[in-house]
Amino acid sequence: MNTAEYINISVNIAGVVFCLLILFFVASSEYGKLKRSRIFSRIIIVHIVGTLATIIDSLLNIHVVPEADVIKKIMIIIIPLGGPLILLFFIDLILTIFKEKTAISKAAQNASYIAKALCVIDIAITLIFLSVIMLPMTSPSHYSVSSEHNAWFVLSQTLSLGCMVIGAVLFTAYKKFLSIREFLTLSSYIVFPIAAILIELFFLELTLITFSITLVIFIYYASIQSELSQKVKQKELELTESKIAIMLTQIQPHFLHNALSAIAHLCTENPERAKKASLDFSAYLRSNMESLSNKGLIGVEKELNHVKGYLDLERAIYGNALNVVYNVESDNFSLPPLTIQPIVENAVKHGIGEKEGGGTITISVAETDSEHLVVVSDDGVGYDVSSPRQDNCAHIGIENVRQRIKEQCDGTLEISSKTGKGTTAVIKIPKTNFI
Repeated sequence: MNTAEYINISVNIAGVVFCLLILFFVASSEYGKLKRSRIFSRIIIVHIVGTLATIIDSLLNIHVVPEADVIKKIMIIIIPLGGPLILLFFIDLILTIFKEKTAISKAAQNASYIAKALCVIDIAITLIFLSVIMLPMTSPSHYSVSSEHNAWFVLSQTLSLGCMVIGAVLFTAYKKFLSIREFLTLSSYIVFPIAAILIELFFLELTLITFSITLVIFIYYASIQSELSQKVKQKELELTESKIAIMLTQIQPHFLHNALSAIAHLCTENPERAKKASLDFSAYLRSNMESLSNKGLIGVEKELNHVKGYLDLERAIYGNALNVVYNVESDNFSLPPLTIQPIVENAVKHGIGEKEGGGTITISVAETDSEHLVVVSDDGVGYDVSSPRQDNCAHIGIENVRQRIKEQCDGTLEISSKTGKGTTAVIKIPKTNFI
């Protein structure tokens, strides 16, 4: 066995194993249910059979076994059938992909019929010619189809080339409906085999056509995996957005209820202040409605403006009993909308609001080398964190914030509290995740 024969057989064996694995993964995946996937599986099966025939033929050439002449004849007939069969399925594949994206013109449909007819003719001529030539032969052990430069060989190659040209024209004409990935993948069905033929012209002992088809199958499989990965990411994104939308739907009415309750309280206590609070609330809604419906991230400065607007309304009720201290050292990061505000609301309603004489809420924003920090603390009545919260709405609001911070920023929300001392909430957002 010379080096070229060793390389050919080794590459073909590796190709068979590789294609079997791809066939298994394609058939067992959700992609396997699609029509294009079934066509792709047929291409793989034809290629595996043809490659196995090539391996057996090569081994029989190396180890001449007279008793295996019948097997040799069968292998020599099978080998040249793979090319036109794969081209036939390739035409079906590109038409299926096009039909998924747009309507196929009558001219394109007719062109595909011509290409398929060329493949069928090629197959028929190959079967007839090889049957006539091979069956009478008593010892085909050293017969090589590719070396027979006769009318049949030229005609077969011409028919295959004609089919390849039609396929190239078809997907070039419809390339505007294809992604770059799809166009490059389909192009490989023509480019790689042609490149293999050109290389063989200079290295006659190497047979790279089989390897080129294996490479094309791998490229198409990689394209499938890329498409599936994108679909998975899209589904995850849609699921995340859906969850965020639900959480925002839950939290917005809570905010509106608190603000309107504050104004209603002022209507009896101080109508003039209630009037001003109503106008402030109207302006607040008008300027911040976009953020209230935003499912993405917003700058912390904008979120703090929400908090200030809310606290202005609450201070209209509590007066000097509610003190607020802002300590903002960093504002160059983003976080989910309505993240700080619900925590401040809890501090007002369940911390300062229940403490005789009121108290102070401190809002701090800072950063470390690895994360951004938002700290909301109050010196209110506090509570026992080990006991269930009596206010279920407040608990839902905090869990809502915690989930959105985790989903959108991979951040955390930690709350500590001591009865009679107050409560502290700490938001941590990794710097690698802020937008």
